Amino acid sequence: MAEPARKIVATAENFMTEVVEASATTPVLVDFWAPWCGPCRTLMPLLERIADEYEGRFILAKVNTEEQGQLATHFQIRSIPTVLLVQHGAVVDQFVGAQPESAIKALLDRYVAPPGGETTAAAAMATPAAERPEELASRLLDLRDAAGAGAAIAALEAAQADHPWLAALRARLTFVVAAEPQPDPVRLRAAVAADPADAAARHSLAAHHALAGDFGSALAQWLELMRRDRTYGDDAGRRSLLQAFEVLGEQDPLVAEYRRKMASLLH
Repeated sequence: MAEPARKIVATAENFMTEVVEASATTPVLVDFWAPWCGPCRTLMPLLERIADEYEGRFILAKVNTEEQGQLATHFQIRSIPTVLLVQHGAVVDQFVGAQPESAIKALLDRYVAPPGGETTAAAAMATPAAERPEELASRLLDLRDAAGAGAAIAALEAAQADHPWLAALRARLTFVVAAEPQPDPVRLRAAVAADPADAAARHSLAAHHALAGDFGSALAQWLELMRRDRTYGDDAGRRSLLQAFEVLGEQDPLVAEYRRKMASLLH
């Protein structure tokens, strides 16, 4: 029997349980909107209609950026509407601006179980025939498959050692490896709060932030790790900051900001 559509209003207070934790079993489509935004008013009814059509196969979460500025800042929302697809606690896809129904459904169908069926690990890992090696590596990283992604990155490097995606893909792989042993960011956050000197917990928590697309929080944690313990993981804080810069690109204002902060620590 089909389930009813699942629609929620996401806030800073319920985001961890209703979005991050819920995404472990059901993908969550998060719509960042504002009452004054014309394209938002066009997009929201479309998303609600799609949610009704998909009958509970994904959760639609709506975030009013006028009321939830903390969440908008957390996810570095720079324009609205911005829509994120969260799965297994990580942002795995997104789009900005009003999109046609066909494009939204095409995005959802890459992650949402088919009608009356379940998404198996094998189906999730199946490679489309036209998928390029760098896209395969990126998708496996989204799925947090460290072994598969590592193999795909190695194959890409063997085929094209100067591929422009390689540095960022390798960096994302290190984040997956760092997060993998401690998969619960809630416990990690509590561990760091209880013991700020817990370098391993801080490093894993930062990796979880990076994988979720929250690089502001990730960079802050790695900078603090660098400040507290340069010996942990062979200077893991500094190395991770540099790897995050590879993912973000030099044009990102966070990179300039944290390069300055790193320089202040080093000198």
